[in-house]
Amino acid sequence: MKLVECWRWRFRDPASGRLCRTMYAISEEEARKFPNAERLPGTLIMREVDEPDFADTVPGIGCPQMK
Repeated sequence: MKLVECWRWRFRDPASGRLCRTMYAISEEEARKFPNAERLPGTLIMREVDEPDFADTVPGIGCPQMK
């Protein structure tokens, strides 16, 4: 597991010119899709994410049974 910084971001909507904020905290990589996005101070959370080569050892846990 690794830790990733996630923030809420503000950005200006290019179509309307309005100042918008993300509803949820997202990573910097995800925020790149918003033009000139800025972090909102005080909204930092650290999320644990699996490494890309993590093997799922118990598939189906927490999933509804298919009939």
